[in-house]
Amino acid sequence: MPMSRRALLALPATLPLARPALAQGSAAGDFPTRPLRMIIPFPPAGGSDILGRLLAQRMGEALGQPVVPENRAGAGGNIGTDAAAKAAPDGYTLVTVFNTIVVNQFVFRTMPFDLKRDLVPVGRVALAPTVIAGGPKLRAANLAEVVEITRRQPGLLNHGTPGLGTITHVSAELMDSMSGGKLTHVHYRGTGPAVTAAVSGEVELVSAPLSAVDELIKAGRLRALGNLAGRPSPLMPGVPTVAEAANLPGYAVDNWGAVLAPAGVPAPVMAKLSAALRQAVDTPEGKAALAARGIESAWADGPTVTRIIEEDSARWEPVIRKADIRVE
Repeated sequence: MPMSRRALLALPATLPLARPALAQGSAAGDFPTRPLRMIIPFPPAGGSDILGRLLAQRMGEALGQPVVPENRAGAGGNIGTDAAAKAAPDGYTLVTVFNTIVVNQFVFRTMPFDLKRDLVPVGRVALAPTVIAGGPKLRAANLAEVVEITRRQPGLLNHGTPGLGTITHVSAELMDSMSGGKLTHVHYRGTGPAVTAAVSGEVELVSAPLSAVDELIKAGRLRALGNLAGRPSPLMPGVPTVAEAANLPGYAVDNWGAVLAPAGVPAPVMAKLSAALRQAVDTPEGKAALAARGIESAWADGPTVTRIIEEDSARWEPVIRKADIRVE
């Protein structure tokens, strides 16, 4: 039967609508057909770089395509994360982040992207055990004594940080806020210089990832006073949590690492990425590979990470506002 003129006129409007859906379904089914890139928004050799490169290698094995690591450092991780946020939402660009990215929302006066609108979590992969440690200049025997000194003589003790507004800086500000004491926070250009300052006696305290201080603690050059996380770490046996050591119930700073993708990646592609990421870290081999680098495997799916970001945002915003931490 011949088509009516009305039906013929309708064809150009309806056919293009069907094409993207078919193309998207085909692309999702074949994904990936070419190499992916894993943006690491910090310089080489740091904790983020170590984690990002390991994830790239193991995800590539799971996906059957290379995942190429790409360092794009600057602005506390914002430059590289912004590049990922603005990439095509096709699943071929990912970014490894730590929870510094949550803190950045409140520390930087302007942000080039909206964390909750422009990016979507693929999954949480790890916890980086983080410790507050005392150097040779510290006379307090434990963290409870440190807190007592900060209450009795506010500002007397110096705490080294890897930079203004970093997660280890705001974690110490949280301790101040909860204890009613006051440390003097001395900001260095990275974790290495802050740790060196504590070892030399330039500052009494430093907060740093275990991977940066483990050998110094074993050698007796630093003393582990407390684990910042909400629960004991198997990588730090015998080290109490800050909540326990300082008698600060509810104190918990989980220094987590996650992989994000640009918002809008098709659901079937996200499912494949999530499965590959979980295979990379939530297996005996993945856990061992992370542990060998001083990182604890801690898988959580994308929706759980979204909830964690909301909870961390609610925690850090008042702490940062109270301390008036600002980075231009």
